[in-house]
Amino acid sequence: MDFKLAAIVTGPDTYLDHLGVLAYIMDMPLFVTEKETYRSALTFYPQVQAIHKEAQDLDVDFLAHHFDALFESGKFFTMELAPFIELLHNKKMRFVYCPHGHSDKGHSAKQFAPQDISLVYGSHMSDLLTSTGAMKSIRSTAATGNYRLAFYEKYRSFYKSLMEGNILDKLDPNKKTALYAPSWQDGENPTSFFGEARRLIQDLKQEFNLILKLHPFLKQFHPAETFTVLERCKEEQGVVFLENFPCIYPLLDACDLYIGDYSSIGYDFLSFDRPLYFLIGENSPRFEIHGCGEIIPDKENISSFIQNTWKENTLGKKEARKALYEYVFAKEKAFDVLKSEILSIMRL
Repeated sequence: MDFKLAAIVTGPDTYLDHLGVLAYIMDMPLFVTEKETYRSALTFYPQVQAIHKEAQDLDVDFLAHHFDALFESGKFFTMELAPFIELLHNKKMRFVYCPHGHSDKGHSAKQFAPQDISLVYGSHMSDLLTSTGAMKSIRSTAATGNYRLAFYEKYRSFYKSLMEGNILDKLDPNKKTALYAPSWQDGENPTSFFGEARRLIQDLKQEFNLILKLHPFLKQFHPAETFTVLERCKEEQGVVFLENFPCIYPLLDACDLYIGDYSSIGYDFLSFDRPLYFLIGENSPRFEIHGCGEIIPDKENISSFIQNTWKENTLGKKEARKALYEYVFAKEKAFDVLKSEILSIMRL
């Protein structure tokens, strides 16, 4: 059976770095409901057939008549759409859930939306789904490896040109570049952004370039607090505030070190075996990723701490980074192999 496939992005443009790449691998159209996200798709993922379509036009009738399987990053797609498509069109649509990063969020969840097929990077994600009980709500899984890194490596020259026009020309080439990518404030793990962003900028601005990549949910769910921090920091020299730049791997490749808290970007940065630093509270949860770098003390100058621990972080944490990367992402797969494996699971 030849499946007619489509990917759907209804959320922020950060989902493009996952579903956009999968649309390329699976050779399927990418439907984007938000105009701004669609513009990002055209700019950052021209290798993909991106189509702007309003959410109300992606209704059950349209989807059932045109496709056999949908790839999405919305946890409730399967639960909400599958029974209606089967009832109204007597059709069993396949749904492929695509996680948007390997996050340390979700450990405390007790209820999970059922999934048809769920992609996992490797053993770490499978073990996490099992330990939380989520695996009981999933019909099948498919291991992908680090397909986003492989995609970036294939189109490295294109993404380097985007970096030069948007980011690199704003940085001092004589300084190391740090990426600060805080997570968002959910009910489980806190963000470091509101309490640490100003301190970070003040401590680093003399010795480092700093790229601050905002999580889209910070502005969406905490607009007043986020804009207050940005307003106070926007005139600082040597700081690039980055929004609407969904592709992560070219950004990471340009940075010498990563600073974060609970963002999945920390796991992505393991790909480059470079120092990681974390701004997490003394009593905050800690996970495997935090053992691959250094936790920055509350009252110490961040720039001095980084310089004093640089050698130990670079060399002493190398084996921990390598081991965790292999646990998280497993072996890389050729795109045609990954496509064939996913299609085989659909036929079961």
